[in-house]
Amino acid sequence: MEVLARLGVETVVVSPGSRSTPLTVAAARNPKLEAISILDERSAGFFALGLAKRTHKPVVLVCTSGSAVVNYHPAVLEASMSGVPLLVLTADRPAELRDCCSGQTIDQMKIFGDSVRAFHEMALPEASSSMLAYLRQTLVHAVNRSLQGNAGPVHLNFPFRDPLPPEINATPIIEASLMEQAATVSTRPCEAIGTGASLDTVALERLASHRQGVIVVGAMNPREGGDAFADAVAMLSHKLGWPVLSDVLNPLRGHFGENQALICHYDTFLRKSEVAADRSPTAVLQIGQLPTSKVLRAWLEQTDSVSFLLSDRPVNTDPLHRVATPLYGEVQVLAEALHHQTVDAAWTQAWVDIEQQTVAALDSKFEAMDSLFEGKVSWLLSKHLPIGTPTFIANSMSVRYAEYFWSAGSRACPIHSNRGANGIDGTLGTALGLAHRGNSTVLLTGDLAFLHDTNALLAAAQLQGSLTVVLVNNDGGGIFEHLPVASMGQAFEQFFATPQTVQLDTLCQAYGIAHQRVQDWDSLVAAISVLPTSGVRVLEVPTDRKADKLTLGELLSSV
Repeated sequence: MEVLARLGVETVVVSPGSRSTPLTVAAARNPKLEAISILDERSAGFFALGLAKRTHKPVVLVCTSGSAVVNYHPAVLEASMSGVPLLVLTADRPAELRDCCSGQTIDQMKIFGDSVRAFHEMALPEASSSMLAYLRQTLVHAVNRSLQGNAGPVHLNFPFRDPLPPEINATPIIEASLMEQAATVSTRPCEAIGTGASLDTVALERLASHRQGVIVVGAMNPREGGDAFADAVAMLSHKLGWPVLSDVLNPLRGHFGENQALICHYDTFLRKSEVAADRSPTAVLQIGQLPTSKVLRAWLEQTDSVSFLLSDRPVNTDPLHRVATPLYGEVQVLAEALHHQTVDAAWTQAWVDIEQQTVAALDSKFEAMDSLFEGKVSWLLSKHLPIGTPTFIANSMSVRYAEYFWSAGSRACPIHSNRGANGIDGTLGTALGLAHRGNSTVLLTGDLAFLHDTNALLAAAQLQGSLTVVLVNNDGGGIFEHLPVASMGQAFEQFFATPQTVQLDTLCQAYGIAHQRVQDWDSLVAAISVLPTSGVRVLEVPTDRKADKLTLGELLSSV
């Protein structure tokens, strides 16, 4: 653990277990490390994921052998797909106790498969100069692999023989020379080195040759921060003369002042066939993943455009399988490499005009809306959260309503979501990790995503910071109301909508969590405009999912 601390690791999240005692004690005894104990390994994995999302530094996970390891898999999978650094240290039985029905033993060799950037089966511990040098260098490489090129999780499997308990008054057996070796470990803080960009002259010329293009920006959590990312995208937009279609899951909607050609309501107006046809581009520059919107994806599929895919990781970001030129590197590098072009001002202005008309129409309808509608929650959060509030948005309808209605402004709220695997598992745990030792944080979630991860409330006592959960309770899975399966009648309610009978106020009371049932919009605005500095609280916003579906349809068709 000393080596990891010297490499810049700050936090170790452990779950109780016997076989992992040496790892847990080493973390707990090191004053340079924050050691957090979280009972449930699944919640622990997502807590570490959320913390690593915010800091862009690897967070260490420690667990015992057996099924405990398997419970890390959902978080490891999400970390892999979204490029988040984790170091997973799992304890194991030694080789002679495997495959012989010894207790709490499973096959942990490469158990996470291709979801980790690297796997290493560690040697049995031995207090010798050569073996400690081996351990040190393996950890150095593990941290590097978790960060560089394609950030993600790394798995180290540690076999231990008994005895495992620490000896309180034991005499250290580490020689002075070994401590000197430990001191040679780099003390450079954990950070990824900029990737530059694989940009050739031909690709740049092809990109810049189009006057009627669009920049599409999906889910992004840039290491360089929201200000620098927004400035770089604005530079690209200005040099090319192209509008920027921005998903909610990146910093751009919180930095509207940097780029007036920011388009956020494409899902609304691209539903109109005449509007979609009039704005068909000749080129598309996609930055990161595609946005959530199915309407946007369908429109991109129908356009006869040249595509360019810019990613800071060597991954395929095109589920539409277009003829596309991949560009690997940072947005800033591309922005600086491009020269100013002769632009078609009318092209961008046409996008800006319809965006402004849509914003005005939606704002008017929302201001006049008294009934509790799930979509208005996102609209109000975008306008009333304190400046700089980190916000985590759950999957299913929460992220879709946010994409539809989260307004552009200058509140600079960092937005996060688990859009790697797009699952609802780990929603609360990830948000708690995001909030830990950070600014007061907000989670926007539905009732099923919240209930799916209530075990994470066990970690609320470990939180150093504040999390406000804005919980839209529409009594089931609202996303299924928008699918053809909604016509199945009673079978739909039982097998898809799955309404729950949990009393959320009683549940929160059992965990010692503050709960408030929101009765009107003024109450919600008051509760989100000023956030607490510590603890967890739940703001329950009751809505009717069938009424929400009708209201959404009316909004999208009438605006």
